[in-house]
Amino acid sequence: MKNSRYWSPYASGVLLGLTLLATFYISGRGLGASSAVTIVTAESTYTVFPEFISKLRYFDQYVNVIAPLINWNIFLMLGLLVGALAGSLATGNFKVQFDRKQGMSIGTRVITALSGGMLIGFAARLARGCTSGVALSGGAQLAVGGWIFVIAMFAAGFLTVALFRRIWS
Repeated sequence: MKNSRYWSPYASGVLLGLTLLATFYISGRGLGASSAVTIVTAESTYTVFPEFISKLRYFDQYVNVIAPLINWNIFLMLGLLVGALAGSLATGNFKVQFDRKQGMSIGTRVITALSGGMLIGFAARLARGCTSGVALSGGAQLAVGGWIFVIAMFAAGFLTVALFRRIWS
């Protein structure tokens, strides 16, 4: 049974496209999420281990600035979280739950989810962009790499689902 409290994926897609267009127009940049996590990680680690982070060239662009946490990516992510929470509360869809296979403990599910998230985050930074940055922003600019990534992402997703569906069920 279809839940009428959910938005149409077509309306959501149009609004996401308009948001991307507005982001290009207002900030001159596309959407992307992985930089915000990197900035917060770099700054919090720098607070605890400044000597260590200062030796890593990768983090120079994040910690050697006047106000590293005043960054459009941070506010983008905060807006995303607040907007998602507001939307789910407004439609009555908010609830805390842990989707997991039968017999899997919540602790195991949290550990596997965090491990997978960290692996994806590392891969996103290694690839110099996350799915939203590469697929949405790159695809909108008709970058060949963005389109190759989208095709590879969907192909890998279909294969992964086919393999893991048996394990998860």
